[in-house]
Amino acid sequence: MVLKEAYTYQNYLSNLIGQAMICLNKRSFVTETKQIHHREKVNPKANDETIIVNETDDVEYTPTDLINLMDSLIDEKDRLCKAIADAKSTTDIDIDTAISMNKVKQAYISCLNSLASMKSRTIQNTGEDYKFNEAGDQVRYYYPMEEIVSINYDRNVVKGIIKKLKKETDEISLKLDQIQLNTEVDFEPKYSMDDSLEDVVSK
Repeated sequence: MVLKEAYTYQNYLSNLIGQAMICLNKRSFVTETKQIHHREKVNPKANDETIIVNETDDVEYTPTDLINLMDSLIDEKDRLCKAIADAKSTTDIDIDTAISMNKVKQAYISCLNSLASMKSRTIQNTGEDYKFNEAGDQVRYYYPMEEIVSINYDRNVVKGIIKKLKKETDEISLKLDQIQLNTEVDFEPKYSMDDSLEDVVSK
């Protein structure tokens, strides 16, 4: 399989492990409730009865099945992770670093886009103050006020940085896509990605 398929299979295994753990964390799935009705103690003519209260999910597998399967799933994912790491070590760039830095640059581009769209503006508003009138009384009065909001940076510089970073991230993304499609991973999957958790348990 190639690296892209290995990543897909890795996600598949993670989902199976997650589903299994959700089941194993359900009290109703991992316990069985037995009710013993001692009717004869009160009514000699009645019969005692034992009832199993079925609270489990409607599935074919048991907690023991999942506990046994988890060992295999964890071992499979561990082997896959090592095979992926070996494959990634053969590439001409550090994939994890490239992905991490692309995320940083893309987040910064988003910030810069906001700056690039911002413009200086003048807002017409009304101010108020107090003065003494001819009778000596303090009265309020209103006057026109301009509020000038200016950007403190060069938008053209910002746009230039955006263009540069977008070119870099696009090139890295393309290179990562090519690596994922062309890098072989020495691994033979144990499970089919078309199988559900129930299918995997039953095999």
